[in-house]
Amino acid sequence: MGSQKRNKGIIGKKVDYSITLNRIANVYYNLGLERAKLNDLSGAAELLKKALHFSKYQTSARNLLGLIYYEMGETADALIQWVISMNLQPSHNRADYYLEEVQRKPGQLEIASQTAKKFNQALWQAQHEGEDLAIMQLNRIIEEKPNYVKANLLLALLYMDKEDHVKAGRALMKILKIDRNNPKALILMDEVKHHTGRAEIEKNKLKNAFSHRQMEDDDVILPKVKAQATAGQVVIYLSLGLCLGLLSFWFLLLPSIRRNINIEANDQVIAYSQELSEKNASLTELQQQYDTLSAQYEDTSTRLAAFEQQNADFLSLYQRLTSIRNNYQEGNLVQAVTDYLSIDQSQVTEEPLLSQMNEISQYMQNEGYDQLTSLGNSVWNAGDLDQAEQYFDMAIQIRPDDPEAQYLKARIMQEKGQTAEANQIFDRIVGEHPESSYAQRAQTARGY
Repeated sequence: MGSQKRNKGIIGKKVDYSITLNRIANVYYNLGLERAKLNDLSGAAELLKKALHFSKYQTSARNLLGLIYYEMGETADALIQWVISMNLQPSHNRADYYLEEVQRKPGQLEIASQTAKKFNQALWQAQHEGEDLAIMQLNRIIEEKPNYVKANLLLALLYMDKEDHVKAGRALMKILKIDRNNPKALILMDEVKHHTGRAEIEKNKLKNAFSHRQMEDDDVILPKVKAQATAGQVVIYLSLGLCLGLLSFWFLLLPSIRRNINIEANDQVIAYSQELSEKNASLTELQQQYDTLSAQYEDTSTRLAAFEQQNADFLSLYQRLTSIRNNYQEGNLVQAVTDYLSIDQSQVTEEPLLSQMNEISQYMQNEGYDQLTSLGNSVWNAGDLDQAEQYFDMAIQIRPDDPEAQYLKARIMQEKGQTAEANQIFDRIVGEHPESSYAQRAQTARGY
């Protein structure tokens, strides 16, 4: 009774832990959904990845992440998320509709593949001093796929390298219309605004917006009262004012003006020198930041290209495994076995594909092998030795250590007059499988 209570307690804790993880995943999914509605695709993608970290079975988060990738022009990444979602939830899954929509559009997958190849070519050209060719290639890509964020980002970097900050700003604006808080685009946009003067203009607009004071109702404007003077008084006043003005200017103002001019000139020289030093330091710092960003971007692009290739291999292998399963279920055994034997099973490491591969291998090792030997015997009895030998060859490739198919193939070769080759197979059966019933039959057929 005590052990049963402990087991129930452990199970209860596991259930509570699972429920907690699902709740956390739902919170991140809801936050990601809100970000996506605000066109903050980068922020939404990060939140959805966290949701999948806590619960990989959160298909709603995975489907939305696929939609975000598709919106940013990453068709291959979107397809991967939807394929994984279908594996986790085969029925009543919105991902089925998304996959069907993509496949229904003529040449959509081929266009996505060609776009990725063109982008990789443009990236290679940019890395090997072919910036002009890369810019032309990227402009063509963007004409075909305006929402390709990665292409717009690389195009903006190349324009900035050529100091064409206006065109760089246009490319960055396209990104921010798609993904309003894209971190790389925001950093580069600040740099573009600094070089084009937009940063200072926006700063002055903000300053002026809060510096003007409107007249209030209690404010009173008092008119100035002018005194009336006679003509003689006016002449005297003018004469005295002129004399005093000349004397004041000559003895008081002129030395002060000269001194102020000299001080102002010295201050301007010092200010210009300080500003020049700051500009040089800022330019050096910006160049270092640019070099760091460029290195980070090149590294990210290289890893991204490798990941895209891995994703394409994943999708291709998934389609091949699906084709094997369909051909086998439809009775097209030869095609299913041919496709199965063409796969290098050591390269299948992803968990969703590995389980499918193991299931197909079990079918081939058992039902597939038996059907091939049965078909081989049937066509042999019908007199078609070449077709029978083909079936036995496939069976041998599926189960190389089974002596049955080897013995049947050797008998076919005997009938075709290939005695030496048949005897080699008989000897191998006797040497490698001495305890099997086919060893004795091989000796009899061999003639000793």
